[in-house]
Amino acid sequence: MNTWQEVIIEKDLSSLGTDKVKDHIAHIYCDKGACQVVFNEKSFTIEKGNCAIFTITKLVHGIKPTKDFKCTCIYVSSNYIALANPYDNYQVKGTISLFNNPIISLNEKRREICKNDFLQVEKRLKNTEHHFYEQALQSSLRSLFIDYFDFHYQITKGEKHISSTQADLMRKFFSMLDKGEYKKNRELTYYADKLFVTSKYLSKVCKSVSGFSANYWINRFTSIELQRYLKDTSLSFTQISEEFCFSSLSYFSRYVYKFLGKRPSVYREK
Repeated sequence: MNTWQEVIIEKDLSSLGTDKVKDHIAHIYCDKGACQVVFNEKSFTIEKGNCAIFTITKLVHGIKPTKDFKCTCIYVSSNYIALANPYDNYQVKGTISLFNNPIISLNEKRREICKNDFLQVEKRLKNTEHHFYEQALQSSLRSLFIDYFDFHYQITKGEKHISSTQADLMRKFFSMLDKGEYKKNRELTYYADKLFVTSKYLSKVCKSVSGFSANYWINRFTSIELQRYLKDTSLSFTQISEEFCFSSLSYFSRYVYKFLGKRPSVYREK
């Protein structure tokens, strides 16, 4: 494992939303200015003293920083997060919440904690001569993640508790979607069978934990990825339809209209 590819630290957001970090989760702290971003087709502003977590960086576009914008961005690959992240039920709850709103406002005390966490990760990443380099780096990342949990908990405290069973099911379900299985499989029964539960139970847990049904998430991930493909003018509608395993171009067109609100041709209009 090449740690310098698994953990990337940058002082701007030029890589956010690009293929370079498509398999990474972005952790951002804003030191100065502000930056507008579009994530999950919603507009957000990262301001001074805010931190932000983009769990699916490929869903980010429309990045517009102010001239004085300064930040630190730590990209951590999904593989490396599995090594460093504390296994906690709150992780699932936080991930779903951050999908809807990736911005976390911090008070002065928490800003100092966050800034120090970022600094420690930077120091550990650079200190390759440390005899226990990987363990030291993972420890600093773990501290960052735990503090992020705490920051986010202050926002979501009082919400319904998620059991270990629910958390494990949602973690596996989202992992399947994150890997792009919706391209070939958009039937609820497929996911339920793979997860060894009934379709009814999977939908019930999704609704209880996230507020949305399992079908919502399947179609949400599909429609977001479809938009990326539709904006790529090098791909024909036939190619996109085949990539997503639609039975026909007409079905592909109906699906796009139903979930994106416009015909595929609209994405190619100048």
